[in-house]
Amino acid sequence: MTEVTIPIKYPVVSNPKILGGIPVIQGTRIPASLIFDLLQRGYTPDIIEHEYPSISQRKLSAFYTLMAQSFNVPSPKTV
Repeated sequence: MTEVTIPIKYPVVSNPKILGGIPVIQGTRIPASLIFDLLQRGYTPDIIEHEYPSISQRKLSAFYTLMAQSFNVPSPKTV
């Protein structure tokens, strides 16, 4: 198995002072679960980045890499 490096050390963080501790994309108040939901609904990374400009391409890429590693799912192709 090839080792994959996540571009951001902690793409998803949890802090009791931010949304009561719900895991969010680092540096935002956007729940990680929302990104999962959007992907499940067929949103592309480009659409997500357009709709949520506070999530940089780098943060999205790190999130997708973490998701792929953690849940054994493929990363979206357009990232």
